[in-house]
Amino acid sequence: MKEKELKNIVECEHCGLFVDISEKKEDNLLKCPRCNTKLPLTNSYSFDALYYCISAFFVFILLNIYPLVSISIVGKDLKTTLIDTVLILYKEGFFFVSFVILFTIILSPLCSMFIIIYSFIHNHTRFELFPNYYIYNLFHFFKNWSFIDVFIVSIIVTYIKLIGMVSTTKFDIGFYLILFYLFLFYMANRKFNIKKVFEEK
Repeated sequence: MKEKELKNIVECEHCGLFVDISEKKEDNLLKCPRCNTKLPLTNSYSFDALYYCISAFFVFILLNIYPLVSISIVGKDLKTTLIDTVLILYKEGFFFVSFVILFTIILSPLCSMFIIIYSFIHNHTRFELFPNYYIYNLFHFFKNWSFIDVFIVSIIVTYIKLIGMVSTTKFDIGFYLILFYLFLFYMANRKFNIKKVFEEK
């Protein structure tokens, strides 16, 4: 298949079907024939993804300063941050669980956002660390292994179970920061099209 023909192929974000967009140009959107999801006619990308990533990095720093949940047991206050959660699980012998949280909640989202930033730098400069195909595969790998939303749900479930078992329990600043962090991460990936970035080079 020729390079020009490949540029007219877009992947449906919902079902993964590759769709030829070369023939339908009558409006700004077309639909996936398999799942009926709207598809853009061009593989455009937005600098908004870069701004969301940079903002997410700053929020991540704050996220590891402020605690997620505060608990009071018999007059003793207990607070834990995101990093503290991993360390506590590791010290208690839950090595696999601590590794899963470290990889899926911390490392994968950070690597995914780092690749987005690197892609923009690579696109506008001659700076290159890895081949494009390697970066492309890594981006999708880390994106698919980022489970911040699952972690947030687990925090909420834990919070509900602790009600009545301890003196007081409340969501702290870190919990609201991780919600904002999830929003920034979602929007960065939503606005980013790594295929188009490399095509523009």
